[in-house]
Amino acid sequence: MVPAALMEPAPPPPPPTPPDRSSSPTRPVLSVVRPLVMLLVLVAGALWLRHVPLLHHMLDSTAMARRGVSGHVVFLLGATLWCAFGLPRQVAGFAAGLAYGPWIGLAAITLASTLGCLGGFFWARWGGRAWALARLGSRFARIDTVLTQRPFLSILTLRLLPVGSALLLNLLGGLSGIGVWPFVAATVLGALPQNLIAVLLGSGVRVGAGWQFGAGAALFALSAGVGLWLWRYSRVASANR
Repeated sequence: MVPAALMEPAPPPPPPTPPDRSSSPTRPVLSVVRPLVMLLVLVAGALWLRHVPLLHHMLDSTAMARRGVSGHVVFLLGATLWCAFGLPRQVAGFAAGLAYGPWIGLAAITLASTLGCLGGFFWARWGGRAWALARLGSRFARIDTVLTQRPFLSILTLRLLPVGSALLLNLLGGLSGIGVWPFVAATVLGALPQNLIAVLLGSGVRVGAGWQFGAGAALFALSAGVGLWLWRYSRVASANR
């Protein structure tokens, strides 16, 4: 018989395992509800903003935008909201040039459009990132890889295109895994040419059709060249794996 003093104490009971939240029944519901809420808010907001008299008055008239600091703040908020829902930023850029002149107008529309793009970026990341990874499969994974490996150049290339939707690009940036700061830097630089043309037109500078066509062609050639380089880089990177 073994003495009681030599007997080992019984091991303590294992700690209770935390509940597995990944298998929570609310997860599948959220993965469907969030993208729907994201799209509904964007569509409803874009339709609503087109019929807001105060916002249109602010964009059409310079009196409100020129009321000192409060006028600048109101214009910035209105233009940010306008750009966040994918409405043409050229309208807000024209209004900025009309109200503030070329240089202050360019700074105002650049700040407003960048903040609006950031709003779409974060909205898509909240509402659709998990859904895109789970539902879109390998095709989205390849796009995500290209964007995350060269985030600044990828977004800059798409921003420089004279055609396309800024809102869709904001959503693509949010759905992908790119960082915020490369997205912001590429958005500021990529939107500058079109913002400058809109502000110059609003401030009364005569920008001829030939100059606008030439600027559009140059931007298209630049974005096409960078896009071709990115495409070749992605093919070489996938071949070396």
